[in-house]
This record gives sequence, C-alpha cells and structure tokens, in this order.
Amino acid sequence: MISNVETMLSYFSQIRRVYAQEIHLRFKDENFSPNEISILILLSNNTSINTSSQLTLILGVSKGLISRSIDSLLSRGLIVCLPDTKDKRIQRIQLTKEATPLLRRLQKEIEQINEILLQDISEEEISQMETTMIKIIERFKKREV
Repeated sequence: MISNVETMLSYFSQIRRVYAQEIHLRFKDENFSPNEISILILLSNNTSINTSSQLTLILGVSKGLISRSIDSLLSRGLIVCLPDTKDKRIQRIQLTKEATPLLRRLQKEIEQINEILLQDISEEEISQMETTMIKIIERFKKREV
C-alpha cells in the first residue's frame, strides 16, 4: 500500500526510467541519452516546462544532468528555451517543428511498449488508477494559492 505521495512519485519515476531505458535501446542509433528521451516525452505531453525546477523534480536527476541534456537537445534543434512571459528569470522549454518526426516515432514505440507492459492489466484497473490520480491532482490544485 502506498504510504504517501513521495512513494507514489517514486513509483512513477521508476516507470519513467523503464520507459526511457527501453526507448533508449530502440533509438540507440540516434545517440539520445535516457534523460534526453525522458525530456522529449515530457515535452510531448506538456506545452512547456520550466527548465530548472520542474524537470529536476519530475525526473529526479541533478540540475547538471538536466542542463547537459537541454544543451544537447538545443544543439540538435529539437527544443528552444524561451523567457516566461510573466517572469523573465524563468526559461520555458518548448519543442520545435524539427522534433515532430521524432515525436511521432517515439509515440509509436511507446504504444508498442504499452501493449507489452500493460497486457495483463485490465482496462478497469487502469481506469481506477487514472481516477485516483485525478482526485489527488484536484486536491493539490485546490490547495494552490
């Protein structure tokens, strides 16, 4: 039984690492690190992310590793960093159009991985987990100021 939110976040972090490692193997010819793949997946599911705090928290890795991964993705032209419209100290990471073909391929690989990993888990179990996660997120949002 999950005892607290940190334990639950740890589980999700472990799942993200498994995905990143599996995708890393499938993309080995492109020389992406597992961390770069995790960042691309996160960005494909979010419009933009704060470079320093959100990625470090979500991925559970050091700021230095995040910085190196961002630099690599920037040099490949797959992302851009833009100043936040409300707070110029914050940089937001966004995917570029050049990332679109790679993201399509990533999505196909993720679908194949899902089929394998989730084959013994019922739709009902997945739906219940999603419902629970939505409740937790809503409670956190209510507490935000």
